[in-house]
Amino acid sequence: MTAAGDAPAYLVTPKPPIVQDELAHIGAGLRFARSPTGFLAELRAEYGDTFLVDVFGYKLFCVFSPAGLCSLYAAEERDASFGMATFDMLGFKTPIEVMLDADIALFYELLQPPRVAAGLHTIAEGIAEVLEDWKQLDTLDVFDAVRTLQQRVGFRLWIGPEAARDGEWQAFKACFDVLSQENAFVSPQQTLETLMSNKAAEKQAVSEFTQRLGAIVEQRDAAGAWPDDNLSFLHARFRSETPEATLRKLAHNVINANQGFLSNLYAALGWTLVNLQSHPDSLRRLHAELDSTRARYGEQFYTSQTALDSMPFCEQLLMESVRFAQRSLTLRKVMREMAFTVEDQVYTLAPGVYIATMLSVTNVDSPELARFDPDHYVGRRINPALIGKGRETVSTFGHGTHACPAQKFSHNMCKVLLAQLYAHFQLGAPAVLAAPSDTQMGGVARPAEPVRLAIRAR
Repeated sequence: MTAAGDAPAYLVTPKPPIVQDELAHIGAGLRFARSPTGFLAELRAEYGDTFLVDVFGYKLFCVFSPAGLCSLYAAEERDASFGMATFDMLGFKTPIEVMLDADIALFYELLQPPRVAAGLHTIAEGIAEVLEDWKQLDTLDVFDAVRTLQQRVGFRLWIGPEAARDGEWQAFKACFDVLSQENAFVSPQQTLETLMSNKAAEKQAVSEFTQRLGAIVEQRDAAGAWPDDNLSFLHARFRSETPEATLRKLAHNVINANQGFLSNLYAALGWTLVNLQSHPDSLRRLHAELDSTRARYGEQFYTSQTALDSMPFCEQLLMESVRFAQRSLTLRKVMREMAFTVEDQVYTLAPGVYIATMLSVTNVDSPELARFDPDHYVGRRINPALIGKGRETVSTFGHGTHACPAQKFSHNMCKVLLAQLYAHFQLGAPAVLAAPSDTQMGGVARPAEPVRLAIRAR
């Protein structure tokens, strides 16, 4: 046996436990790619809560102890960068020019509570349109159907009603199916094809998307009609010295907004549906909450933020579904020498190493956490008894300054979808036990195999 990590040991001092493998770099990488969660869980059992492993040349300083996780989430961006780690991961898939035009602050602006609440009518209209199409179905391929639903709602919300029209949304969907960032972590083996082609298909999709978005901009300009929607907001925000520069920045940031919207939420919604149909008691409790909310706020209660905020059980369902299916490889790229504390040691980390943890290793790290139960949460907050070792030991939407800003939006989307879906359809239970994909190394799990439910319009 050779120590795969011996060469980069200087990146972490004092020397931590270093993962050994038969083939330096590649051996660990291949085992990691086959089952990231399983591999890291095995390494944790063998090497402890803190160790260094080389995965295809990426030096991962892995932490799983309560103190190590606390230090990870508390790290300053200038020391250990979430942004640069994300750039490195998604850079395999996304054309660099799209990422260079990204305005990170935009996500936080689009997800401000007043703007999120204002989008409820648009979301409800988009979902209602898709559910009309579902009335023709007798079987629902849950994750594929919810992904398409979310794409169509996203086009209406982040681009405009023009992009949601029949014939147009299919063309926009084709672009985003090629650009989908989830392939960078759900199916990492596809990354090789992308790299070998120099992102040819992705660049063509960006070009096609930009042309279609440009046509909508031209139509609005010609009509002198810029409604009060997100596209008008973004167009004004990215207005530049030339129409060409304006369109480029607008297109790249609309792509980024849609990518952020699509990356994990549809899988979270899919698992929520599957869990509801697999647990009759949870389904009864949801129906009771929907009925009481409808009685108090009216048939269109799902367009009222106040009404949605009064639905804690739906929040518990989503939080527990995300916790169970979470597969995020949480990374921070060390940008300058920094001290990093675990229980009994302070390490010095050099630039270039990645601080890492895998949420699926710790999220089910007890007999109680290993079972599905929405009452593990009270609304969006986990029962404190389950995180006695530290709040960072269980994660859904993240912790600290880089916690996902879309939590409110995600809960809204879930509540609006469930309210409309169960008002108009009856669903069956899964024929087989649904399981997450073993190969996924980021985000909310996609299923190992398609999950189908019987569906019947009421």
